[in-house]
Amino acid sequence: MPEQKYSWLPLVSLALAIVAVIILYFKGGDPMDHLKILAGYTLLILVFFYGLMVLIAMANGTIDLKFLVSDGDTQHASMARFQLLIFTFVIGLSLFLIIVGNKPLRFPAVPKEILYMLGISATTYAVGKGIQYSRNGHDGDGAEGDGAAHGKRSAGGEK
Repeated sequence: MPEQKYSWLPLVSLALAIVAVIILYFKGGDPMDHLKILAGYTLLILVFFYGLMVLIAMANGTIDLKFLVSDGDTQHASMARFQLLIFTFVIGLSLFLIIVGNKPLRFPAVPKEILYMLGISATTYAVGKGIQYSRNGHDGDGAEGDGAAHGKRSAGGEK
């Protein structure tokens, strides 16, 4: 039943796409420029309404965010996940504000130091997950370790 509740979203996106086509049709000019603009608006409308549907699902509880930054095993908050989430949002918001502040609107040259910092943050998360995975008794091939890989003797006495 919740699917029927928001069935108007595709119709609104279709109506906006039709309005964009009509505006471009009566504007005149180079058809290739119209195609680029139309493709951009179509992508913008699709991404906007997809994001809107996700936000609506989060607001009414269909998508549960209770364990967004928690570890899978302990259900406690993970500092590495939280750091990666916050740092990604800070970088994304900063780039958005720089783009909006530019006249004319253009994508800025992203300094390599920002990309390094984002990479370090993601690597910290990945290394933390690797340490957590190996600490939980897994051996190198992804299977549960039986202790033989760590020098322990099995029941038969062989190493």
